Amino acid sequence: MKIDEIRLCEHCHGVIPDTRNKNSKYCSDSCYSKNKADVAINLQKDKVRSLLLLNNDEIIHDLYLKYESKFYITAKELIDRNFNWTIYKASITANNIPAKSLIRYGYTLFNNQTVQLWKL
Repeated sequence: MKIDEIRLCEHCHGVIPDTRNKNSKYCSDSCYSKNKADVAINLQKDKVRSLLLLNNDEIIHDLYLKYESKFYITAKELIDRNFNWTIYKASITANNIPAKSLIRYGYTLFNNQTVQLWKL
């Protein structure tokens, strides 16, 4: 007795016809092409986000070398250097203060528009 396997397309989740190669993960060449384009778009988005995160980390690095974490700096210094406030790796707690982490550094933006820098 032969057991029939139903294989599902990784892109559209339709049934892969028996006429296609048994190693095929897609029901047609068009599904393969669409999936390849989607993966390329996602990789490009990740690359852009990583570059923005690295740029933010470099800005904080320069200011940390200048001020360290002893001093509060104005948010204007970061704005003047084109700091992107929406890009960060995670929200953390540094010295019981909520902070945003980048790669090597973190920062806390206070209500009075001052920023404290942290080395992670």
